[in-house]
Amino acid sequence: MTDEEIAALTEKEREDAAQSLKTKGNSHFSKKKYEEAVHLYSQAIRFKKDPVFFSNRAACFGNLGQNDRVIQDCDEALKLDPVYIKALNRRAQAFEKNDDPEAALYDFTCVCILDNFKNEAASKAMERILKQVSEAKAKEMMKTKKPHLPSPTFVNAYLESFHPVIHELPSAVDEETGDAYYAKAYRAISERNYETAVESLEKAVELGCSRAYQAYALNLLGTFVFLKGNANDALSYFDKAIEADPQFVQSYIKRSSIYMEKGDLASTFKQFELAVGINSSDPDIYYHRGQVNYISGNYDAAAKDYAESIKLNDSFVYAHIQLGVVQYKLGSISSSMSTFNNTLKKFPNSAEVHNYYGELLADQQKLPEAIETFTKAIALDSKNPLPYINKAMLMYQVMGDMNEAMNLCKSALEVDPACDAAVASLAQMLLEQGESEQALTYYEKAIELARTEAELEHAIMYVEATKTQTRFAKEYPEAAAQLKALRG
Repeated sequence: MTDEEIAALTEKEREDAAQSLKTKGNSHFSKKKYEEAVHLYSQAIRFKKDPVFFSNRAACFGNLGQNDRVIQDCDEALKLDPVYIKALNRRAQAFEKNDDPEAALYDFTCVCILDNFKNEAASKAMERILKQVSEAKAKEMMKTKKPHLPSPTFVNAYLESFHPVIHELPSAVDEETGDAYYAKAYRAISERNYETAVESLEKAVELGCSRAYQAYALNLLGTFVFLKGNANDALSYFDKAIEADPQFVQSYIKRSSIYMEKGDLASTFKQFELAVGINSSDPDIYYHRGQVNYISGNYDAAAKDYAESIKLNDSFVYAHIQLGVVQYKLGSISSSMSTFNNTLKKFPNSAEVHNYYGELLADQQKLPEAIETFTKAIALDSKNPLPYINKAMLMYQVMGDMNEAMNLCKSALEVDPACDAAVASLAQMLLEQGESEQALTYYEKAIELARTEAELEHAIMYVEATKTQTRFAKEYPEAAAQLKALRG
């Protein structure tokens, strides 16, 4: 029939003809006669532009390997029915086969949201492609990303997890010598001026220090390089530090962190074994071995290590904190609470003790006490962002006070603008409230703060996921509004 003859038919006649052609097309499709099915669906479309006909023809093109035509037909189907899940799913698959992962990611995301996350295959595809996109972008970004230190809070915590090395520094600080630059770095660290410390250490190592300071300079430079996320270069510095002074235990402990990050547990524990052989009464060995055991889930071994560290030096607050935490992990709640109560008496002005104790109180649903403890931690050290964040999450998740939670996170960022935990918390809260565009600004900030490829990939995943949700909200406002209402 010509187009004019079709147009002259009644609506019911056109409908009946279209359905008859579609039924024949389906029969050919089930027999894998895809080209014949394409012809029949094309004829059906002449009688009626129906999204199902376009989607069915797209399925034929998919089986014929003609992905561009799949996309074209799905586009037509979606013009007629923007929430046609089957067409979105088919287009997503075609985009993926056409090596357009970002377009595929968006369509799979739409399928998941519109289908209330009931489509398991689409959910798995979305997660797989999100990871693929994030990995590729992270690799590309790492090529040009300038290494930088983490937040001052993180650097402080890492440096303070070791007993300080106290020694007499060279008096002439204005000389262009390695020793003078080491002295400058040492003082900068005590003033928490870490960028200056790194620059001075680089110069000290470049010029070379006297035997009295060479191992310390290499150790500290390795520390900052490690904190910047460059494990391989850091390992080289620690190796050189050990060559310069094989008796300096701290270099072995720090080298263990590199092996731990690389997933080499045997080499990690070997460093502690070597350190014990040099000085078995160094409390840092047991504290950091305890940390490795804790991260590895060996809580009993971790508890023994923390206890040994305390036995050797009971003035080291972090060992007390971690002992209480690991006792809690082991299910010894009364022992943990006793440890924390004793630690609070011993270190009444420690914000760290109050912060960790608050976390355990919150876990036990002792919410008023937890909030009070976080408030005390903030009062003790207003420059520490962690209690602000912990209190914020309680106010948001338990008390439902979004404004107070947001203000607390913003306060955390004011005291430490590079605090990734504050950035992530703000982004999470905004996203859960359906404010995806605002959340995106914080997730993009997380990309800036990322140091390692793994951190960068994690941050990019959130950015990509949020971008797709933002676009979804614009293109499917009704569905997005329903989703927002479900979130409360």
